[in-house]
Amino acid sequence: MSDIINRNRFLDNIAAKLGRPRQTTPVERPSLRYTCHQDVMAGKSHDELKQALIDYTHKALGAQALVTTRADLTETLRQVCAGYCLDETAPNHANTPLAAPSETLVSADPRLLELFDPEQLDTDEHVVHVWNTQLGYGPNIEIAERAKVGIVYAEQALAESGTMVLYSQPAQGRAISLLPEASVFVVPKSALVARLTQATAELHKKAEQGERLPSCVNFISGPSSTADIELIKVVGVHGPVYATYIIIDDL
Repeated sequence: MSDIINRNRFLDNIAAKLGRPRQTTPVERPSLRYTCHQDVMAGKSHDELKQALIDYTHKALGAQALVTTRADLTETLRQVCAGYCLDETAPNHANTPLAAPSETLVSADPRLLELFDPEQLDTDEHVVHVWNTQLGYGPNIEIAERAKVGIVYAEQALAESGTMVLYSQPAQGRAISLLPEASVFVVPKSALVARLTQATAELHKKAEQGERLPSCVNFISGPSSTADIELIKVVGVHGPVYATYIIIDDL
């Protein structure tokens, strides 16, 4: 925390205004009387969590969850992108590509780029871009606005609520999962956890160890939707209309 400008002077001033010495020792976290939040899905294997995630995603979120392997990831992504990059206004849109090349924006997270080569998805009808920090904010946002699909790497997946956990970072801007019409989340099976309890525990652990926390943590459960107006669910109001979770079974 030494890089925070005037931090000590600021805190010393607050302590002086309160009329007491500045407290420099960490506050001891009280023990919880009940820990039922730890018991939900406790003891479930990654395969059981995977099935719970798939079931909830299909039934409650209106999204799709696919299981693949590292070797088949490229082909899985190719098929998913092809399905989203079709002309829905055509009479037989199931087999009608867009008149102009469709675009996909891929996160530059090194962990994702180690799993597949985005260039292998690039064709005359499907142009693939990788988030490029050297271009600056504006050009990346313009691509994200045009893109039909955004592909990101998820830190964790929450089986209970069908939620993907994304850490914002320079290589993976928030726009990749928020601006394109369809969001595709790639997550290893080993990163599946039960619920929000485990996701926040990981962040707390990072804070205790003095690690720098992400500027933003997004918890995304399926496509954008709202049901606060007359309890009528509307999809795609303030974000992606479609979502696909791709679980890598052998990672």
